[in-house]
Amino acid sequence: MLDSGLSGSRLLALTEEELQRIVLDVHDGPVQYLFAALAQLTALRARLEADGAPSGYVAPLARSVESVEAALSDIRRTVSTFRTPDLAERGLTAVVEELVAGHEARTGSSVELTVEPELPAVSLAATVAVYRIVQEALSNVERHAGVKDARVCVWAEGGRVHAEITDSGRGFTPPLLDGPDATTLPAHIGLRGMRERVALVHGTLSVESRPGGGTRVRAEVPLDA
Repeated sequence: MLDSGLSGSRLLALTEEELQRIVLDVHDGPVQYLFAALAQLTALRARLEADGAPSGYVAPLARSVESVEAALSDIRRTVSTFRTPDLAERGLTAVVEELVAGHEARTGSSVELTVEPELPAVSLAATVAVYRIVQEALSNVERHAGVKDARVCVWAEGGRVHAEITDSGRGFTPPLLDGPDATTLPAHIGLRGMRERVALVHGTLSVESRPGGGTRVRAEVPLDA
């Protein structure tokens, strides 16, 4: 059980460390086994084809190869989402720019990014929180908005760093994220994760949307979180 005195920033750091451990475990375990299986299946298919084996043997094997390749592709995509760049060394502006560029390359979408040219010093905890909020919000645009365009703005004001992610997609009716009636539905796990991340560093999160009216996600986090 976690010490009740554990700070939000330390808890956030522990969460990131655990994510990286999981990434390494997946890479060093299941991914390596799948690569080995893929190599053996590919070699066996090539041998059967060279020997003129009936299609009844070759075709199912070919489908198995395709399934393993698809599984590896999905795992790589998931692992790349959780892999964290060097946030402490590179700073918020650089990692958000890289995140947006990677999202555009992977999804074929277009993201208009605006970052305040001279951001003040942002703590590591605040950087982690904003990075993950932008990442999750863009992921939601890809999965749910039904559009290829989005806008990301990051700026500092009043001792806080602000991040706003908007799209003009299909929109939805946002669930309650706070209080005794807050949503616990599995479909809202991403929204709950964003809420919990900003709460750990004493920030705030708002989600504005309506069916057919696009979505706006906005987070505010203390610069020295």
